[in-house]
Amino acid sequence: MQTKRLALYDAAEVIADVKKAVDSGNEIDYVTFMGDGEPTLASNLGEMVEGVRRFWGGRMALITNGSMFRLPEVRMAATHFDVISPTVSAGDERTFHQLHRPLGSLRLDDVLEGLRLFRAEYRGQIWVELMLVHGVNDSLPALLNIRKAMKGIGADRVYVNAPIRPPAESWVRPPTKEALRQVFDIFPEAINMTGPEEGPFIRNEGEREAELIEIAKNHPLREDQALGLLAFAMGEEYARECLQRIVSAGRLEVKDYSGTKFYRVPLGRKDGHDE
Repeated sequence: MQTKRLALYDAAEVIADVKKAVDSGNEIDYVTFMGDGEPTLASNLGEMVEGVRRFWGGRMALITNGSMFRLPEVRMAATHFDVISPTVSAGDERTFHQLHRPLGSLRLDDVLEGLRLFRAEYRGQIWVELMLVHGVNDSLPALLNIRKAMKGIGADRVYVNAPIRPPAESWVRPPTKEALRQVFDIFPEAINMTGPEEGPFIRNEGEREAELIEIAKNHPLREDQALGLLAFAMGEEYARECLQRIVSAGRLEVKDYSGTKFYRVPLGRKDGHDE
């Protein structure tokens, strides 16, 4: 864990990859910056987004945990995006540390103050994500604290989410139906994103197995999603054989979560390749 910003990836390479995707002819709604980690830790984030702006006139979004917005340089880089989507899932220090497990020196008040400062400088859209975990932040006091914490951020949208895929910790569970009803009493404007995902993942023109594993590194796939991705190129029967072969090789593992079968890259083996 760290809060020091570094040039983690070469900006020119990122810009070139985005241009390749834009030039592919696929329909694109947003060019979205996210990361295997926190994207605002990239000290050259501003250089990347400015480079993309030279050939992309469409909308751009940034998905962030909001932890670095206390820094003026982060707020400046973020102003280039049309939409910023920070996570605000805690309204008190104890819940913040239990849910997010941040670096010990990182304080919730500093995170919220950074987002408030950004709102005062920013004219784009802020779409806040509220991730609910049973027994952690779904009680009435916790939700009221979160509502209070969001004051000053000026969110244009609030998306309520829940852990619908296998989480990092086995004890994590989605909120009950009763708790969810309470959430929308307190956040009547919120958009409910707690149901299963619908529709296919974006399909690149590259090799389907590699694409499947790339997605599964950070986004465990339901069985129907994994099969759908493979079947698009090879048919349903062979897709099942292919998926089983990938699991047998240890490149993916099967995880049952809430009665649904998911496929993910084994923990500690993020490359998805054979050893």
